[in-house]
Amino acid sequence: MVEEFADTERHLTPNSLTPATPNEKLFAKLLGTANDQTFIEDEDSLLGDYDWEISFDEVDDHISSFQEDEFVREAFTKGMDLREYARNVEKELYGIEKEHEVDYISQAKNFVELHNQIQSCDQILATMENMLSVFQMDLGNISSEIQTLQDKSFSMNIKLKNRTAVEQQLNTVLEGTVIPPPMIKKITEGEVDEIWLAYLTELNKKMTYVKRNQKMNVKAIKDVGPELEKLRLKATEKIRDFLLTKIRSLRIPNTNVQILQQSILLKYKALYKFLMERYSEVAVEVMHNYVNTMRWYFFNHFEKYNRELQKLQNPVADKYDMMGYDESVRKGGLWGTGKIALQDKANIYVLKDRIKTLRNQDAGVILVHVAENKSKGYPNEALFRSFNLTFIDNASSEYLFIVEFFAKDDKPDAELAKEIFSEIFNTTIKMGLDSTKQFVDNSYDAIGILICIRLNTQFALELQRRKVPALEGYTNQINMLLWPRFQAIMNMHIDSVKKAATKFIVKDIHPHFVTRRYGEFAASILTLNEEYNDPILLNSLLRLRNEVENFLDKLSNNFDDRKSRIIFLINNYDQIITILNDTGGKVIEAEVNYFKELLNGQISGFVEEELQPHFGSLVSFIKNVEQGKDLTVIEPEIFDQVSSDFAATWRQSITSINTSVIQHFTNFKNGTTILHSVLGQLIIYYTRFCNILEEALRDGKIRIRHQPVNVQSVMVEIKKFRSNF
Repeated sequence: MVEEFADTERHLTPNSLTPATPNEKLFAKLLGTANDQTFIEDEDSLLGDYDWEISFDEVDDHISSFQEDEFVREAFTKGMDLREYARNVEKELYGIEKEHEVDYISQAKNFVELHNQIQSCDQILATMENMLSVFQMDLGNISSEIQTLQDKSFSMNIKLKNRTAVEQQLNTVLEGTVIPPPMIKKITEGEVDEIWLAYLTELNKKMTYVKRNQKMNVKAIKDVGPELEKLRLKATEKIRDFLLTKIRSLRIPNTNVQILQQSILLKYKALYKFLMERYSEVAVEVMHNYVNTMRWYFFNHFEKYNRELQKLQNPVADKYDMMGYDESVRKGGLWGTGKIALQDKANIYVLKDRIKTLRNQDAGVILVHVAENKSKGYPNEALFRSFNLTFIDNASSEYLFIVEFFAKDDKPDAELAKEIFSEIFNTTIKMGLDSTKQFVDNSYDAIGILICIRLNTQFALELQRRKVPALEGYTNQINMLLWPRFQAIMNMHIDSVKKAATKFIVKDIHPHFVTRRYGEFAASILTLNEEYNDPILLNSLLRLRNEVENFLDKLSNNFDDRKSRIIFLINNYDQIITILNDTGGKVIEAEVNYFKELLNGQISGFVEEELQPHFGSLVSFIKNVEQGKDLTVIEPEIFDQVSSDFAATWRQSITSINTSVIQHFTNFKNGTTILHSVLGQLIIYYTRFCNILEEALRDGKIRIRHQPVNVQSVMVEIKKFRSNF
């Protein structure tokens, strides 16, 4: 638009020609470049004189298209003259145009100012265009400089990498070949300490580097080789003297081996590793010295400890303490053992506090000097536990030290560790096995042997937890000594009971001492089998139980009457049950139930035997009826006889029964049970008799002369005896 006005202005300058077109004339008038006269003349000719060229060729077409317009269609309908109408429209447009020209003329100055401002902006924009062109040129130059710097930086980076690689290789060579004077002085003249160990580690690295790169054509590597060899020999000499001195110190009395191992030898285990890598002959020498020293140390200490423990042993049982032997009779004479005070000898049938040796795992080992000062003795299983627990603790610690100290390339060598361990402990293990065998061969204490078996199982599990497989063979050999002896002792008990059945003749209805021994022994064995459920052990106990049962049956045959035999068996079975119940526990239930069945069977027999002397006619009558005997064939006198006999003696008979039970059964609980069973069975018999009698009387089949005793009266009388026990 600005350019258009500018072009128009250029055409209408004073020296230019007169405006040719109406637009040029109008614009010239706005700018004041045309005189008024000219403008007036042109004004008159704008509509009339201007050459408006009209073509009539397409008028019909235009009229046809204009007819679609609503206004034109209306004009044709009314018959309006279109030419007149067109002239009117032109006049109106001309008038509007004149009004606009006047308005434009009034704003001419503003348009001029706008034109000037636009020209000023054009100049400013042209200046900025020049500045931007210069800036663009400067940016191009800077971009070229940046590219140049980037190329230089890339080149310098490559040079830096190359020089760094060369520097690293050079540093590696220098670190592997240069031996600092402080290192030489410390290794050759200094004492072995942590600083010396650090220099040794650095020396070992240099030797490894030189050996790995000895084929390289580097003069420094070839020159440093002899110097490193001198330092290797000197370091080996110092390491050998240091380690042998520390190993010899283990022979000093009261030396704490574990502290020395942990604080000295393991701290400097890198010394032995250096020997293995750089001078294997010296490493083997050091290892042999250590093995010989520790073999001497452990054997002497454990042999002495075992010898001292044997002095604390309580008197042990012998073959005359077997279950079937009489505890009051022992072999005497010139070659006899004599009788040992019972209070000094462990009870080989009762467990009691002996179970603490097995269950109290936190208990310490036996300190010999403390025990000697207290004059205290211990059973064999306590000595067995103390020796083996001490041995296992020391052996475990030693094995873990061997694995760590003698490791190759920082990797544990299990086979080498087992070999070294075996060389150290073979004599100590043999001594421990011999001591165990001696104790086992002379033992007749099955409970003590079984406790040792359980302890050995605990030791084996503990060794597995500690991951010490080197002692697996030792625990297995201990088991091979203990189990056969346990079975042998069980067989001795069984044989002794079998032989006792032919030797003893009893006339006393009270429990036999074999019964008490069996009850205590079975309770102890079953308690020790809790959590293990060992079938071999249960089978041995079953054989012993069968033999004891046969033993009691044979002894009961020594009595002349059946009642005494029954009382004897009841008292013995009751004692076994009582002992087992005192022990308690689920493992005892099966054994208790078995003897309860035997006891109940004998109690049923005793009830019949006890009622027969006092109420024989009543019992016989009821049994005949229960066997199916027809009441019609029973003579009426029998009813009368039974009723009269019962009425005459029933009170005295009940008293006699009570007295008899009190005399024969001293166990309150058992006696009460038996008395209730007898009196309860009496009520059953008598009630049954009264019911039969009442039925017969009601049918008119019999008549009796003696009125029977009321059942309620009998029950009231029986209640008086319920609290006699």
